[in-house]
Parts: sequence; structure tokens; C-alpha cells
Amino acid sequence: MLCQEDHLTEVVDAILRYLDNHPHAADTSEGIARWWVPTTCHADPETVHSALARLESQGLVRRRMNADRHVVFSRRSEHLAIGHFRG
Repeated sequence: MLCQEDHLTEVVDAILRYLDNHPHAADTSEGIARWWVPTTCHADPETVHSALARLESQGLVRRRMNADRHVVFSRRSEHLAIGHFRG
């Protein structure tokens, strides 16, 4: 079983892989947990939120509010590459 930090890194990596394959994707944290992160990661909403906060603090994703007042996350840079950020 993965330790909490390793599990968080696994979820961060899954989000980065998704964004690498779908550079124009944008979704809520709930949608990201459901659609972007493989079910094999067993990512709970709190872990996905922590992963997104880590990616946002590194400038790799951005947070914005859509017209329905939902917070949506998307790729921040056209230069996002797997392995750019870990841990």
C-alpha cells in the first residue's frame, strides 16, 4: 500500500498525464476525480483537491470560476510536460 505522500504524487502524475493528452481539458475537482484520474488510483476528493492545490501552487494548473459559479481547473501553460513537477 502506498503512503499518503506517494499516493498524492500518483494522483498528481495522473492529472498531468491527462492534461498532456487533453491540453484543452477543464473540469471541476469532482469531474477530475471521476474522469481524469484512473479508478486504479482510488483517489478520494480530498486527495484530488490536494493534488490540484499542489499543481496550482507550481503554476501548472489554473483555477477559475465559470458562469455557474463552479470552480474549474485547466492547464495553465502550453508547455506542460510530464515529469516537470513531482512531489
